[in-house]
Amino acid sequence: MNGFYLVGRIVDEPEVSETSTGLTLCRLKLSVSRSFRGQEENSEIFEVVLFKNLAELHYEIGQILGISGRIQANNFDKEGVKYYHANLIGNSVDFIS
Repeated sequence: MNGFYLVGRIVDEPEVSETSTGLTLCRLKLSVSRSFRGQEENSEIFEVVLFKNLAELHYEIGQILGISGRIQANNFDKEGVKYYHANLIGNSVDFIS
């Protein structure tokens, strides 16, 4: 299984751009809260990439969204050093607030 579901608040201005092939994409930064028993609540920031129709929706700082999608690995070699990076690609968006 290769998937994720995040519920979080948009914390930065969404970045809308276009790929070289003319495909619209939007990068959202979501603050997602998490807590463990006996510890105070923490939050983590995740960047989610949306394409096509999802990228063209109106997003604002402060909105709470539920986003599900897939994880895409990007591994590359730069000057002999191997880098590993995972992108979160959204497949569906639910507006919670």
